[in-house]
Amino acid sequence: MSEMNEYKIEVEILSEAIFTSGEKERNLVQSRAQTDSNGFVYFHGKTLKGQLKRQAFWLLGQYAKLDIRKADSFLKSIIKLFGINSNEIININNRYGLEYSGEYNRSGLMRLSNLELDEKVRNYFIACQIEDEANGYYRISPHDLIEAQTHVRTGIQLEDGVIKNKMLNTFHTVRKGLVFYSSVSFENEIDDADSLIDDLAKIVYSFRRIGAGIHRGRGEIKSRLLISTNKNEEPYYEFKYKGDRNYASI
Repeated sequence: MSEMNEYKIEVEILSEAIFTSGEKERNLVQSRAQTDSNGFVYFHGKTLKGQLKRQAFWLLGQYAKLDIRKADSFLKSIIKLFGINSNEIININNRYGLEYSGEYNRSGLMRLSNLELDEKVRNYFIACQIEDEANGYYRISPHDLIEAQTHVRTGIQLEDGVIKNKMLNTFHTVRKGLVFYSSVSFENEIDDADSLIDDLAKIVYSFRRIGAGIHRGRGEIKSRLLISTNKNEEPYYEFKYKGDRNYASI
C-alpha cells in the first residue's frame, strides 16, 4: 500500500440517528447521545467497524447469489479487513455454499477512528468555547453544543391503548444533515492493497443505516470512502473503485 495514500469514511446523516452512550442525563434524557468532553457527538470506532462488518456479510450474501468465485474472493477481503472467528467461517460456508479453509485472524488489519465531526469544525468551536477559563465561564457550553447537534425524542410502549408502566423513554437523536468522518488505518502493510481497498469501498457505499433503532426507520445515511494522495489541492476526494458499481448498489 502506498505510504502517500490516506483514507477516510464519510457519513452524512439523512434521517435522525441514535448514537447512544448507554447513559442517562438527569432531568433531560434517559438515553443520552455519545459525546466527548467538549460536547461533540461521536460514534465509537469499534462499533462502526462492527456495523460495517455486518454490512460486509450482507454484501457477501448478494455476491454468493450472483458469482460464487466473486463471493470467495470477497470473503478473503472481509477476513483481512475485519477479522473473523472459526464459528463465523463455519456459518458462512454453510449458509452461502463456500468452502473457505484458509488462514484467518480475529481482529483484522483495519483500524477505524471514532466517527466525528470534521476536525476544523470541532477546533473552531473549541477555540471560542471558553470565554473565561479561570472562572469556568463558557461562551458556548458543552450542553449548548449537544443541544445544537441533537433532538430529544420520546418513545413509548402501549398495552391496550395505555402506556405500559415505565415504558416511556426519552433519548437523543443526532440531527439530520450532520457529516461525520472516521480515519482508516492498517496495522501492517497489505500485499493486495488495491483489491482490498476496492472491496472496502463497496462495503462503505452499500452502508445505508447506522446506530440504534435502524429497524424503526432511524439512522439512514449516505456514506463514501475518501482518499488523499497528497497530490491534489483538496486534501481528500472521493475514492472511485474499479469494480462493478452495481455490486454495491444491490
